[in-house]
Amino acid sequence: MAQPLVTGHNVSFVAVARFVDRTVVAWCSHGANVDLAGVRTVLDPASMQHIERDKHYNFASAGVAWHLTSDGDTWIYVAITATDYPLRHASGLLGELKGAFAPKATKGLNTRLAGGLNGDLQPKFSRLCARYDDLTQVDNIHATLGKVEAVKVVMQDSIELALQNCVSLEAIDQKADELQSQAGMFKSKAKKLRSQMWWKKCKIQLLITFLVLTIIGVIVIIIMAYTGAFKDKDKKKDK
Repeated sequence: MAQPLVTGHNVSFVAVARFVDRTVVAWCSHGANVDLAGVRTVLDPASMQHIERDKHYNFASAGVAWHLTSDGDTWIYVAITATDYPLRHASGLLGELKGAFAPKATKGLNTRLAGGLNGDLQPKFSRLCARYDDLTQVDNIHATLGKVEAVKVVMQDSIELALQNCVSLEAIDQKADELQSQAGMFKSKAKKLRSQMWWKKCKIQLLITFLVLTIIGVIVIIIMAYTGAFKDKDKKKDK
């Protein structure tokens, strides 16, 4: 099997190959002399038929480390680095390689020649290799990205908390409106009940007054009967 000759440093080579026919539509060497025949051999379906989506494949061969990933069934992304190159940075390199290639992906589907997109993408790929070749710079970038992600998480948590508070405030407002409505209904019913009770009291008072007067009248009649008041009136009438 032909092997690529690599004379670079940390990052030596990046490439994008079409999944169906394994044509390398764009590549960039960074301080290295890479044998494309060896790249094609590594990517040959006979040796690498199935590549899982978004899985990071890495292996060492001929003194270099290979890193590959795929979007499933359209593109394969390749990076060749030093064997001691950190995997987390290699994964970041492949991720940014995807992003750099994405604007030209449609054009790449119609490209028949190997390297057909080099003119469009080599400057971008070259800057990407140079940036990831400097581990100090990459560490700083990843540290900054980590801080950004941490800030994003904090902001997301704050937003979720604020939304929860908004929901709570809305629920409180709704409860307050319901209580106010219920208070209004209670006040109306209380007023109506008070009016009904007043009329009931008046009726009871009138009834009691009537009964008292009736009893007094009966008592008066009885007293007059016993005292002979009615007989005296009859005698006067007879005279």
